[in-house]
Amino acid sequence: MKPIMTTALLALMLPGVAHADSRIERFCGAGHQNEVATQEAVKPNPAGYYVVPLREQVDEGDPRIILTNDQDFHLCTRPVATPNMSANDAYLQSGKREVKFLFVPILNWRERTSS
Repeated sequence: MKPIMTTALLALMLPGVAHADSRIERFCGAGHQNEVATQEAVKPNPAGYYVVPLREQVDEGDPRIILTNDQDFHLCTRPVATPNMSANDAYLQSGKREVKFLFVPILNWRERTSS
């Protein structure tokens, strides 16, 4: 058997091999930042999740929360400034980002909602 085939078969047969959620790249798209968020960056709370670096609360039921089979939180952000803002507002918001999507591991979500 060729070494490549052996490696491919082993990768398919090994338990616990994580597959990244393909929706993360698709939903974030061009012009948005996608990053793996640490447990310290996304804090579960009774109302939902607090994204520490952005100082933004994302409440339970918010359509921006997407459950994922991935093991880590993923944060997709976009600039706060938009083309339809006045020049002054765009200047004030320059460099600021907001949550576009928050991908929450299903296991983390279950633990938070069951307590």
